Amino acid sequence: MKKWLIILRAYSWPASLVPVVLGSVAAWRHGRFSWLDFALTFLAALLVHSAANLANTYFDFKKGVDRKETADDRGLVDGLMEPRAMLLTALGLFAAGGAIGIVLALKNGVPALLWLGAAGFALAWFYTATGFAYKYRALGDIGIFFAFGPFIVSGTALIQARAFLPEALWASIPLGLLIVGIVHANNMRDTRSDAAAEISTLAASLGPDYSVKFYYFLIFAPYAFALTFGSVWPAVFCALSAPLTVKLTRMVSKRDYTGLVPETAKLVALYGLLLSLGLYIAA
Repeated sequence: MKKWLIILRAYSWPASLVPVVLGSVAAWRHGRFSWLDFALTFLAALLVHSAANLANTYFDFKKGVDRKETADDRGLVDGLMEPRAMLLTALGLFAAGGAIGIVLALKNGVPALLWLGAAGFALAWFYTATGFAYKYRALGDIGIFFAFGPFIVSGTALIQARAFLPEALWASIPLGLLIVGIVHANNMRDTRSDAAAEISTLAASLGPDYSVKFYYFLIFAPYAFALTFGSVWPAVFCALSAPLTVKLTRMVSKRDYTGLVPETAKLVALYGLLLSLGLYIAA
Protein backbone atom coordinates (compact mmCIF):
# COMPACT_ATOMS: atom_id res chain seq x y z
CA MET A 1 0.00 0.00 0.00
CA LYS A 2 2.80 2.43 0.90
CA LYS A 3 4.39 1.81 -2.49
CA TRP A 4 1.18 2.78 -4.29
CA LEU A 5 0.70 5.87 -2.15
CA ILE A 6 4.17 7.00 -3.25
CA ILE A 7 3.58 6.14 -6.91
CA LEU A 8 0.19 7.89 -7.02
CA ARG A 9 1.41 10.86 -4.96
CA ALA A 10 -1.46 10.49 -2.50
CA TYR A 11 -0.44 13.64 -0.61
CA SER A 12 -1.83 15.65 -3.55
CA TRP A 13 -5.31 14.08 -3.56
CA PRO A 14 -6.93 16.94 -1.57
CA ALA A 15 -6.47 19.05 -4.71
CA SER A 16 -9.17 17.05 -6.51
CA LEU A 17 -11.29 15.63 -3.68
CA VAL A 18 -11.90 18.80 -1.66
CA PRO A 19 -13.23 20.67 -4.74
CA VAL A 20 -15.85 17.91 -5.09
CA VAL A 21 -16.97 18.58 -1.52
CA LEU A 22 -17.12 22.34 -2.14
CA GLY A 23 -19.08 21.96 -5.38
CA SER A 24 -21.52 19.60 -3.66
CA VAL A 25 -22.12 22.09 -0.85
CA ALA A 26 -22.78 24.83 -3.40
CA ALA A 27 -25.40 22.60 -5.06
CA TRP A 28 -26.91 21.68 -1.68
CA ARG A 29 -27.39 25.38 -0.95
CA HIS A 30 -29.59 25.44 -4.05
CA GLY A 31 -31.62 22.46 -2.85
CA ARG A 32 -29.97 19.76 -4.96
CA PHE A 33 -27.80 16.96 -3.63
CA SER A 34 -27.46 13.22 -4.28
CA TRP A 35 -25.19 10.92 -2.29
CA LEU A 36 -24.88 8.62 -5.33
CA ASP A 37 -23.77 11.49 -7.55
CA PHE A 38 -21.37 12.64 -4.85
CA ALA A 39 -19.80 9.18 -4.54
CA LEU A 40 -19.44 8.79 -8.31
CA THR A 41 -17.97 12.27 -8.73
CA PHE A 42 -15.58 11.70 -5.83
CA LEU A 43 -14.37 8.45 -7.39
CA ALA A 44 -14.01 9.95 -10.86
CA ALA A 45 -11.98 12.87 -9.49
CA LEU A 46 -9.69 10.49 -7.62
CA LEU A 47 -9.17 8.29 -10.69
CA VAL A 48 -8.44 11.17 -13.07
CA HIS A 49 -6.16 12.95 -10.63
CA SER A 50 -4.19 9.75 -10.01
CA ALA A 51 -3.98 9.19 -13.76
CA ALA A 52 -2.69 12.73 -14.26
CA ASN A 53 -0.05 12.20 -11.57
CA LEU A 54 1.14 9.00 -13.26
CA ALA A 55 1.23 10.64 -16.70
CA ASN A 56 3.18 13.58 -15.28
CA THR A 57 5.65 11.19 -13.63
CA TYR A 58 6.05 9.20 -16.86
CA PHE A 59 6.71 12.16 -19.14
CA ASP A 60 8.97 13.97 -16.66
CA PHE A 61 11.02 10.78 -16.39
CA LYS A 62 11.16 10.17 -20.13
CA LYS A 63 12.27 13.75 -20.81
CA GLY A 64 14.99 13.59 -18.18
CA VAL A 65 13.34 16.15 -15.93
CA ASP A 66 13.19 13.69 -13.01
CA ARG A 67 16.55 12.24 -11.99
CA LYS A 68 17.32 9.87 -9.15
CA GLU A 69 19.57 12.44 -7.46
CA THR A 70 17.05 15.30 -7.40
CA ALA A 71 13.50 14.06 -8.06
CA ASP A 72 10.94 14.29 -5.29
CA ASP A 73 8.62 12.04 -7.32
CA ARG A 74 10.18 8.62 -6.68
CA GLY A 75 7.87 6.30 -8.62
CA LEU A 76 10.13 5.68 -11.62
CA VAL A 77 13.53 6.91 -10.46
CA ASP A 78 13.48 4.34 -7.64
CA GLY A 79 12.14 1.58 -9.89
CA LEU A 80 8.88 1.20 -7.97
CA MET A 81 7.12 0.69 -11.31
CA GLU A 82 8.15 0.13 -14.92
CA PRO A 83 7.60 3.10 -17.28
CA ARG A 84 5.36 1.18 -19.71
CA ALA A 85 3.25 -0.18 -16.86
CA MET A 86 2.88 3.32 -15.45
CA LEU A 87 1.73 4.75 -18.78
CA LEU A 88 -0.80 1.93 -19.26
CA THR A 89 -2.06 2.37 -15.72
CA ALA A 90 -2.50 6.09 -16.32
CA LEU A 91 -4.49 5.44 -19.48
CA GLY A 92 -6.62 2.87 -17.68
CA LEU A 93 -7.41 5.28 -14.85
CA PHE A 94 -8.23 8.03 -17.33
CA ALA A 95 -10.61 5.66 -19.12
CA ALA A 96 -12.31 4.62 -15.88
CA GLY A 97 -12.74 8.22 -14.73
CA GLY A 98 -14.04 9.23 -18.16
CA ALA A 99 -16.55 6.38 -18.17
CA ILE A 100 -17.98 7.57 -14.85
CA GLY A 101 -18.21 11.08 -16.23
CA ILE A 102 -20.17 9.87 -19.26
CA VAL A 103 -22.54 7.93 -16.99
CA LEU A 104 -23.14 11.04 -14.87
CA ALA A 105 -23.69 13.25 -17.92
CA LEU A 106 -26.25 10.85 -19.39
CA LYS A 107 -27.96 9.97 -16.10
CA ASN A 108 -28.43 13.58 -15.07
CA GLY A 109 -29.06 15.03 -18.53
CA VAL A 110 -26.11 17.46 -18.49
CA PRO A 111 -24.33 17.15 -21.87
CA ALA A 112 -22.26 20.24 -20.99
CA LEU A 113 -20.41 17.99 -18.53
CA LEU A 114 -18.89 16.14 -21.50
CA TRP A 115 -17.30 19.33 -22.82
CA LEU A 116 -16.13 20.36 -19.37
CA GLY A 117 -14.70 16.90 -18.78
CA ALA A 118 -12.94 16.88 -22.14
CA ALA A 119 -11.28 20.21 -21.32
CA GLY A 120 -10.21 18.83 -17.94
CA PHE A 121 -8.74 15.71 -19.55
CA ALA A 122 -6.80 17.84 -22.03
CA LEU A 123 -5.34 19.97 -19.23
CA ALA A 124 -4.39 16.83 -17.29
CA TRP A 125 -2.79 15.02 -20.23
CA PHE A 126 -0.98 17.88 -21.94
CA TYR A 127 0.46 19.19 -18.67
CA THR A 128 3.65 17.29 -19.55
CA ALA A 129 2.63 15.01 -22.43
CA THR A 130 4.46 14.98 -25.75
CA GLY A 131 3.25 17.90 -27.82
CA PHE A 132 2.42 21.18 -26.16
CA ALA A 133 3.50 20.18 -22.60
CA TYR A 134 2.38 23.50 -21.20
CA LYS A 135 4.03 22.93 -17.80
CA TYR A 136 7.39 23.40 -19.50
CA ARG A 137 6.26 26.73 -21.00
CA ALA A 138 5.57 28.46 -17.65
CA LEU A 139 1.81 27.88 -18.10
CA GLY A 140 1.39 25.07 -15.59
CA ASP A 141 0.05 27.29 -12.81
CA ILE A 142 -2.73 28.63 -15.04
CA GLY A 143 -3.74 25.17 -16.26
CA ILE A 144 -3.79 23.74 -12.73
CA PHE A 145 -5.92 26.65 -11.50
CA PHE A 146 -8.64 26.01 -14.07
CA ALA A 147 -8.47 22.21 -13.95
CA PHE A 148 -8.68 21.84 -10.17
CA GLY A 149 -10.56 25.05 -9.33
CA PRO A 150 -13.41 26.15 -11.62
CA PHE A 151 -13.62 22.91 -13.61
CA ILE A 152 -14.00 20.47 -10.71
CA VAL A 153 -16.03 22.72 -8.40
CA SER A 154 -18.38 23.97 -11.14
CA GLY A 155 -18.51 20.52 -12.73
CA THR A 156 -19.53 18.93 -9.44
CA ALA A 157 -22.24 21.56 -8.92
CA LEU A 158 -23.41 20.96 -12.50
CA ILE A 159 -23.76 17.24 -11.82
CA GLN A 160 -25.74 17.84 -8.63
CA ALA A 161 -27.86 20.86 -9.61
CA ARG A 162 -28.16 20.16 -13.36
CA ALA A 163 -27.10 23.76 -14.00
CA PHE A 164 -24.05 25.99 -13.79
CA LEU A 165 -24.02 27.84 -10.46
CA PRO A 166 -22.23 31.21 -10.30
CA GLU A 167 -21.73 30.65 -6.56
CA ALA A 168 -19.78 27.45 -7.26
CA LEU A 169 -17.58 29.27 -9.76
CA TRP A 170 -16.88 32.06 -7.27
CA ALA A 171 -16.14 29.62 -4.44
CA SER A 172 -13.69 27.77 -6.70
CA ILE A 173 -11.37 30.78 -6.97
CA PRO A 174 -9.82 30.77 -3.47
CA LEU A 175 -9.50 26.99 -3.50
CA GLY A 176 -7.94 27.09 -6.96
CA LEU A 177 -5.36 29.61 -5.76
CA LEU A 178 -4.35 27.35 -2.89
CA ILE A 179 -4.07 24.36 -5.22
CA VAL A 180 -1.77 26.38 -7.48
CA GLY A 181 0.23 26.95 -4.30
CA ILE A 182 1.05 23.22 -4.22
CA VAL A 183 2.39 23.35 -7.78
CA HIS A 184 4.24 26.60 -7.25
CA ALA A 185 5.93 25.27 -4.09
CA ASN A 186 6.96 22.21 -6.09
CA ASN A 187 8.39 24.37 -8.86
CA MET A 188 10.28 26.60 -6.40
CA ARG A 189 11.91 23.47 -5.04
CA ASP A 190 12.77 22.18 -8.53
CA THR A 191 14.08 25.42 -10.05
CA ARG A 192 17.65 24.17 -10.46
CA SER A 193 16.77 20.72 -11.82
CA ASP A 194 14.24 22.27 -14.20
CA ALA A 195 16.86 24.68 -15.47
CA ALA A 196 19.26 21.77 -16.03
CA ALA A 197 16.55 20.06 -18.08
CA GLU A 198 16.05 23.28 -20.06
CA ILE A 199 12.39 23.72 -19.13
CA SER A 200 10.69 26.86 -17.86
CA THR A 201 8.16 27.22 -15.06
CA LEU A 202 6.54 30.32 -13.62
CA ALA A 203 8.71 29.98 -10.49
CA ALA A 204 11.85 30.01 -12.62
CA SER A 205 10.61 32.94 -14.71
CA LEU A 206 9.76 35.04 -11.64
CA GLY A 207 13.03 34.37 -9.87
CA PRO A 208 13.50 33.53 -6.17
CA ASP A 209 12.19 36.76 -4.60
CA TYR A 210 9.09 37.21 -6.74
CA SER A 211 8.32 33.49 -6.58
CA VAL A 212 8.09 33.77 -2.80
CA LYS A 213 5.86 36.85 -3.07
CA PHE A 214 3.60 35.03 -5.51
CA TYR A 215 3.40 32.06 -3.14
CA TYR A 216 2.38 34.39 -0.31
CA PHE A 217 -0.37 35.80 -2.54
CA LEU A 218 -1.62 32.29 -3.29
CA ILE A 219 -1.94 31.30 0.35
CA PHE A 220 -3.21 34.63 1.80
CA ALA A 221 -5.64 35.85 -0.90
CA PRO A 222 -8.16 33.04 -0.15
CA TYR A 223 -8.79 34.57 3.29
CA ALA A 224 -9.93 37.80 1.64
CA PHE A 225 -12.23 35.79 -0.64
CA ALA A 226 -13.81 34.19 2.42
CA LEU A 227 -15.28 37.62 3.24
CA THR A 228 -17.25 37.81 -0.02
CA PHE A 229 -19.96 35.19 0.49
CA GLY A 230 -22.55 37.36 2.21
CA SER A 231 -22.12 35.71 5.59
CA VAL A 232 -19.61 35.87 8.39
CA TRP A 233 -19.43 32.08 8.77
CA PRO A 234 -17.16 31.22 5.81
CA ALA A 235 -14.59 33.76 7.01
CA VAL A 236 -14.86 32.59 10.62
CA PHE A 237 -14.34 28.94 9.76
CA CYS A 238 -11.57 29.60 7.22
CA ALA A 239 -9.70 31.64 9.83
CA LEU A 240 -9.23 28.41 11.79
CA SER A 241 -6.69 27.32 9.15
CA ALA A 242 -4.55 30.43 9.68
CA PRO A 243 -2.03 28.75 12.03
CA LEU A 244 -1.08 26.35 9.24
CA THR A 245 -0.65 29.29 6.88
CA VAL A 246 1.72 30.92 9.37
CA LYS A 247 3.65 27.64 9.54
CA LEU A 248 4.01 27.71 5.75
CA THR A 249 5.49 31.22 5.83
CA ARG A 250 8.09 30.03 8.33
CA MET A 251 8.98 27.11 6.04
CA VAL A 252 9.40 29.52 3.13
CA SER A 253 11.69 31.75 5.20
CA LYS A 254 13.86 28.68 5.85
CA ARG A 255 13.71 27.68 2.16
CA ASP A 256 12.24 24.31 3.20
CA TYR A 257 10.53 23.80 -0.16
CA THR A 258 10.54 20.00 0.02
CA GLY A 259 8.39 20.03 3.14
CA LEU A 260 6.40 22.97 1.81
CA VAL A 261 4.73 20.91 -0.94
CA PRO A 262 2.82 18.37 1.21
CA GLU A 263 2.13 21.01 3.89
CA THR A 264 0.50 23.24 1.26
CA ALA A 265 -1.63 20.26 0.24
CA LYS A 266 -2.73 20.00 3.87
CA LEU A 267 -3.77 23.67 3.78
CA VAL A 268 -5.84 22.95 0.66
CA ALA A 269 -7.65 20.19 2.54
CA LEU A 270 -8.17 22.20 5.72
CA TYR A 271 -9.17 25.50 4.12
CA GLY A 272 -11.41 23.82 1.53
CA LEU A 273 -13.30 21.77 4.11
CA LEU A 274 -13.65 24.76 6.44
CA LEU A 275 -14.96 26.92 3.58
CA SER A 276 -17.44 24.18 2.71
CA LEU A 277 -18.54 23.98 6.34
CA GLY A 278 -18.87 27.76 6.56
CA LEU A 279 -21.08 27.85 3.46
CA TYR A 280 -23.13 24.97 4.80
CA ILE A 281 -23.70 26.70 8.16
CA ALA A 282 -24.44 30.00 6.42
CA ALA A 283 -27.29 28.35 4.52
